[in-house]
Amino acid sequence: MPFAWKAKNTSVRIRSWAKLGAVLFVALSIALYDTLNLANIGNHILINLLPVIAAAFTAVMATMVWERFERAETPRRVWRYFAVGLWSWVIAELIWGGLDIAWGEVAVSGADIFWVAGYIFFGHALFIQYRLLAGPTRRELWVRVLAAVVILALLYGLVYHLLVTWLGAESQLVAVINSFYPVADVFLAGIAIGLVHHFGGGAFARPWLGLLAFAFTDLLYALVQISETYAWNLNLRDVFDLAYLGAYLILGLGILSQWVFLKYGLRAPTQPQ
Repeated sequence: MPFAWKAKNTSVRIRSWAKLGAVLFVALSIALYDTLNLANIGNHILINLLPVIAAAFTAVMATMVWERFERAETPRRVWRYFAVGLWSWVIAELIWGGLDIAWGEVAVSGADIFWVAGYIFFGHALFIQYRLLAGPTRRELWVRVLAAVVILALLYGLVYHLLVTWLGAESQLVAVINSFYPVADVFLAGIAIGLVHHFGGGAFARPWLGLLAFAFTDLLYALVQISETYAWNLNLRDVFDLAYLGAYLILGLGILSQWVFLKYGLRAPTQPQ
């Protein structure tokens, strides 16, 4: 049959093209890291634009999902906060990239304010989603919030102990900040997966699963930065930078799947072409 862009297979094609685009972006990034001389200011700017582009991709996808819902619908509020959190990360990437170009790699900066703010927005989005799915009483809500705070504190203490005691971090501030990110990633993704498991709605899990990729890269970044490996081992630095780009793309593709699900349906029926 002649080729046609039918509604029933549009979702499959969009996701396939998006995955191909992500692979090409990673391949281009690898080529740039392998060939460009970062002593050249133009090349340095180009390399620092890569995470900005990847972050903007995720933020645009979340904004598109946000706009799929009507103003009166509760999921619109969920995705509004999620999108705002991702745009906060875009600002963080711009700040960090600018500082890296001007002064070289910095451990803690104003960019961390926007990264942390992003997690606050993510947490609020997940809180709204929880209330929508579970409908807890006021007492149940307070009990579970307190339980979540305790679990978060324990995870944070464990990671902080790892960075300070085992690796001997010289800067307490760097350890405090870098302990937060992987814990927040795992914590939020874990709660989201738990909600999906208990209340259904597998498509909702896809965006939050992307945070698990960040948990891996953020923890490894904290380990190599505190051990000062990130600053002097350029090959290892390139590996982690590329893994970081990959985490953004995984998150963005997960959000794209949610948008495709809302617009076309998650799966298209199979039919001979």
